[in-house]
Amino acid sequence: MAEPVSGPAGAPAPEPPPPSKRKRRTLFMVIAVAVGFVVFGFAFDKTQVDLGQIQSQTRQESLTRILRLLAHPELVQYDLEQQLTEVPVAVPCGPEVSGTATVGQERGSVTVTPACARPGDTMTVTGSGFNPLQAVQVNFVPDSEFPVTLSLARLQTDDSGSFVTEFEVPDRPSDIPQSIQVVTAVRIGSWGNRQEVWTDSNENGIKDIPRIGANGRTVLTTDIRIPDAPGAALIDSSFSVVSFISFGQPFLAVAGPANGQQAVTPSDASGDVFVESMGDGQVVVDGPPNTDITQWRVAVYDSTDGSLIGVEALADVIDLSPRISKTALLTWDKIVETVMLAFLATSAGLLLAIPLSFLAARNIMRDISSTVTNLALTLLAVPAGMYLGIHVSRLVQMASEPIRGNIALTLLFLAAVPVVVVAILQAAVPPKDDVPVPATTRAARQAALLGAGIVGLLGIQFASEISDRVGRAIEGPLGPFGFLGGFLQQLSQLNDVLTPIITAIAGAAVMITLASRLGYLIRSRLGTSTVHVIDFATAALAGAVWFLMIGAVLDWFYRFGSTTVTVTAPAILGAGFGVFLVARNFRSGEIKVGLTVYYIARTIFNTLRSIEPLVMVIVFVVWVGFGAFAGSLALALHTTAALAKLYSEQVESISQGPVEAIRATGATRLQTVVYGVVPQIVPPYISFTMYRWDINVRMSTILGFAGGGGIGFLLAQNVNLLHYQAASVQMLAIAVVVASMDYLSARIRERVV
Repeated sequence: MAEPVSGPAGAPAPEPPPPSKRKRRTLFMVIAVAVGFVVFGFAFDKTQVDLGQIQSQTRQESLTRILRLLAHPELVQYDLEQQLTEVPVAVPCGPEVSGTATVGQERGSVTVTPACARPGDTMTVTGSGFNPLQAVQVNFVPDSEFPVTLSLARLQTDDSGSFVTEFEVPDRPSDIPQSIQVVTAVRIGSWGNRQEVWTDSNENGIKDIPRIGANGRTVLTTDIRIPDAPGAALIDSSFSVVSFISFGQPFLAVAGPANGQQAVTPSDASGDVFVESMGDGQVVVDGPPNTDITQWRVAVYDSTDGSLIGVEALADVIDLSPRISKTALLTWDKIVETVMLAFLATSAGLLLAIPLSFLAARNIMRDISSTVTNLALTLLAVPAGMYLGIHVSRLVQMASEPIRGNIALTLLFLAAVPVVVVAILQAAVPPKDDVPVPATTRAARQAALLGAGIVGLLGIQFASEISDRVGRAIEGPLGPFGFLGGFLQQLSQLNDVLTPIITAIAGAAVMITLASRLGYLIRSRLGTSTVHVIDFATAALAGAVWFLMIGAVLDWFYRFGSTTVTVTAPAILGAGFGVFLVARNFRSGEIKVGLTVYYIARTIFNTLRSIEPLVMVIVFVVWVGFGAFAGSLALALHTTAALAKLYSEQVESISQGPVEAIRATGATRLQTVVYGVVPQIVPPYISFTMYRWDINVRMSTILGFAGGGGIGFLLAQNVNLLHYQAASVQMLAIAVVVASMDYLSARIRERVV
């Protein structure tokens, strides 16, 4: 009798599966393969996979051309001068030329084979020694009474600077030699020998120096018709009108760069640079010696009707060749804009996501409950408090306007505000009360705190006015740092935007506190039956108010135009819902509001995260216009939702030991969060924030495709215009910045977390 086969370590080998099980397994594998085959076939069909296109010769050539252009980013700009290479040919053959003709040049040589042929025959032009990827124009120069060139081909040299093309000999016979002309462009200068290149910007044939002369004067010779009573507007390189002079009567421009502006006489002119005189085809400009007037322009007007006669460049442009290309400079500007766009979006998202993340943390919210009385009164207090807060903000702003009109009074009141606020706080919040404080004293202290808040609002208004005035004053004198003046002005405008929101939240908080105390008094001093009646009444009223607000929002979106839909039905449904909640929690008298807030917050965050910033930016472009501001708003909204989710999940994963220990000491909920939760979440919060900044930098590079500013707009423009060498510069910049951000964020996380 055969012994059973043993497995490892002498264990008996597993018995083979029964035949029925093997058959089922085989059947399942066959079905899985068939299903996979069908799924992949369906996927290929829906994605229109066509592998034959990969082998298309035309598409391969186009791909090769684009990849070669992308491999040559336009980082450096050379000025070019035309190089003509002429090779004599005979049509038809004669004793003058025969065989192959080659003409050598300093850069490149051209060979035509054969050197003579009959009309209709084929000639081959071969070039070598030129610059790689250089544009080449091949022409036929016939024997003619007038200078004529017949275009034969437009092509490009390969990576080695060579080209080959064939053409059919034109029907232009002659007894004397004719020629094949090859036109190329030769780079001027080198990095070891940079050369000045003059561009006749105003096309007057005169080398106009782009600086005002040592005598404080420059003269523009122009062919623009100068009227009998002319006017002239000087426009600087930023397209701003520096001065607007009339040599007739003062007039209002009706067109051109100075449209809507009033021209003044020379005696009333202000500014350092202005037009001194005009006439006989010349415009004389006065200004400080050696003032750079590169890219400045003169707009000539007719002072009799304010019409525009013409615009001319004031001076020519003198550059060095080679130089950093305009594409590279513009790319640098846009990539910095992209990084700052992502930085602002991350900062705004961080400030909003930190407090909101606690609302979406289940372990924080699940134990939060409220009595029916307090909840109903709180729901009524929130809209009332927000309305009062906004109203107080408007009253404070109106009260501050007379003072803000006087800078001296504004400074005086601004200096007095901190003193008054500190004095009120010292009186309203004593260090310690040795005896019980009467209710009237507590009420007086609370009223004093409200007064301190109103005085603080006044101080914010005064500080906003000073910020705006200082910003306007320093914007010009700071020169390249003038953006700091603009930043101060934007801070002033930010105050106008945020103050109503902050006062609305503060008003709601004050009213919630009062409602909570009122609810406590009701439940502690009134009988149970009376409390139940109040609960039903306040809950019905609160439900009706909130459903009416929801109805108003829906009516704003959908324009129902029916009071039944927007007023009657929401009020009845809201009141019924409030009564239902009270009845459902009649015995306990409490409602678990924490989980409700948790689910609402989670739903909002998930909804916002599901919408890509590329879609969001379309809405913000309509709101604030094209540019980086729209992109930063879209990223900030998406960042808030994404970080709030990540932060809340980190709060949910904290260790409960420290939290329970702090609760055991009798700490309040706020103290528990501050001392038990916050210390555990600071390192991961920093890590998530740095990671999100890295993500925002990458995401902001594509927002420009939808008008969201940054380098994406420049990249989209160059791709659409088929400027692949310029697009390659933007792609290179994006790759460098993303890699650098990844390295930087990794190092910061390594040191901080």
